[in-house]
Amino acid sequence: MAWENRSYSRPDDAGFRMRFGFTPPTPVAMWLIIACLGVFVLQAIAGDFRGLGDSGLIKWGGLTFRSGLAFIQPWRWITYQYLHGGAGHVFFNMLGIYFFVPPIERLWGPRKTLMFYTAGGIAAGVVFGLISAITGMYGPLIGASGSIFAALGACALLFPEMQILLFFIFPISIRLLALLLGLFWFLVVISQGNGSEAAHLGGLVFGFAAPYYGGPGLETLSQRLRANRRKREASSERSEQETIDRILAKVHASGMNSLSWTENRALKKATERQRERETKRARRAM
Repeated sequence: MAWENRSYSRPDDAGFRMRFGFTPPTPVAMWLIIACLGVFVLQAIAGDFRGLGDSGLIKWGGLTFRSGLAFIQPWRWITYQYLHGGAGHVFFNMLGIYFFVPPIERLWGPRKTLMFYTAGGIAAGVVFGLISAITGMYGPLIGASGSIFAALGACALLFPEMQILLFFIFPISIRLLALLLGLFWFLVVISQGNGSEAAHLGGLVFGFAAPYYGGPGLETLSQRLRANRRKREASSERSEQETIDRILAKVHASGMNSLSWTENRALKKATERQRERETKRARRAM
């Protein structure tokens, strides 16, 4: 057998080949990437990258607390998350969206993921505002980093053994990656006192804490609301039954013709509501 016919020399043999593959992004991740890249193109057209701040989108969409604009123009809390400062900024943020948003979207679904992503950006903006108030630096905050770090924090909590290739070479757990990045940005913040860098930490802490504390808390709140609703329904049903008993006693004593228009109407409405309740109970029992 010639050497070229042996299995290890065939070009389709996978024994000595390294393969790389990328899964397609989930719907929310894909649309976030498309939105950020689309806004980036609009920024280029508007002159954000040529020093034309007076005519750029950053002036109208960046998050700034100067003159109270963050409160006077509340849309900035959302729009700043889609603005970026350059090609490197948007490129690495898109990588972050690609890697960190899909795992939580597969767990939570598109709607909850988008709400969480946006809330993470808002939490990052709050931290930025606090640091701005302390340092007096009110430059605009832009970028998806706060939202992405929130997704990273959520992944570190929910999928602690998820593996990430650091620098595309060294495999580490996502929880260790979150810890390393958190430590790095903490050192940057205490050395520079920059509110925009602190926003990374705000997003990361929110992303880790919100599912941990918010999940049980929301479930407890939901249980209390359901219990209160059942109490109100039971109280209303007792009150209604007392009214019906009084009307039926009058009918028994004096006949149907003795009822007033209001009593006839109350009896009719009570009968309809009783039928509705019985229908609902039958459906729940099925």
